[in-house]
Amino acid sequence: MSEEYKAKCKSFFDEADADGTGCVSRLELCKVAQRCGCNNTVDEISDWFDQIDKNDDDKLTFDEYWSALNKRDPADVTESQLRATFQDFDSDNSGYIGLEEVRTILEGAGEDPSLADQVLDAVDTNDDGKINAEEFLRAWKQTK
Repeated sequence: MSEEYKAKCKSFFDEADADGTGCVSRLELCKVAQRCGCNNTVDEISDWFDQIDKNDDDKLTFDEYWSALNKRDPADVTESQLRATFQDFDSDNSGYIGLEEVRTILEGAGEDPSLADQVLDAVDTNDDGKINAEEFLRAWKQTK
């Protein structure tokens, strides 16, 4: 992961840490995720919190958060999670991920948005200039 991506993750974490304790509570994570446009429910965010909070102290350190972002095994991601991610990436609810959405995704991940054309070309197997859900799933399966 790039240092720029880590800095963005740290910025997100610091924004979530509303009381400045250096840790993020369950409520703080839910609030900042929803404020950032996360489409997950409070229960889903809370479940994610439980998975990240390795020492069960009901607060997240940046190390726990960073570790969770970097250690997820692609084989552990379910098809329903991938479909939910696809829906999150499909910001205009068109049923497709277009070039501008790919740019936004790359930028959010700390990657160079100018790579969007290359990503689209690699994933868009039917050459219609956009990524449908099946192409998205197929591309993920190829990364495992």
